[in-house]
Amino acid sequence: MSRPRKEICLVESFRAPRVLTLPQLSQTLQCSRSTILRRLAEHGYFSSYNHSGMFFTIPEVARFDSHGLWTCKTARFSKHGSLKDSLVYLVQSSSQGMTHEELTSLLAVRVHNPLLELTREGTLRRERIGPTFVYLHAKRTRQTEQRRRRKAAMPRRPAVQPTHWQTIATLLELIQDPQVTREEIVHRCRRGGVAISPQVVDAVFERYELDKKRAL
Repeated sequence: MSRPRKEICLVESFRAPRVLTLPQLSQTLQCSRSTILRRLAEHGYFSSYNHSGMFFTIPEVARFDSHGLWTCKTARFSKHGSLKDSLVYLVQSSSQGMTHEELTSLLAVRVHNPLLELTREGTLRRERIGPTFVYLHAKRTRQTEQRRRRKAAMPRRPAVQPTHWQTIATLLELIQDPQVTREEIVHRCRRGGVAISPQVVDAVFERYELDKKRAL
């Protein structure tokens, strides 16, 4: 004969603190960790995407913003799941893709490594648009629309027209070192007697679509 199921009240336990750890729940409800996890799974819950997922909350007490994010003290939660799941949602639902800085500002945690994994997996696309890299939807049609909107929102600046010698000097530096940075190109060209600026290097890169070949 099986033992009767113990009645526990998850909602009331979360009502005041709103966020609890597994040991705190176990102590409050006088249940084992396995029982708590089983009841949480049955009820529905969110675990924090920071602090290694040690904090828990439930839908009744969470207060998610328009991005599906919520912070309680130092615990950060996402309606969309893990940090990687949240990055995918934020990028794919964005009208013009999102930069690393924009994602870091929203999520308030380091996102470099999960973004790198997502681009390597092909879940997201990383592309340089203007002065910075932007993360875009993996689907080509959605990606095209995001790219168009991002470019349309960029401030207009006078077109830079590299001279013949500036173009040759930039391309020669790239041939010698395909991984050279823009700053290094400027420094080396100036040292070689060719007056050049980062904007001129950007114009050469854009003309020959060099970033598309060098981006992840």
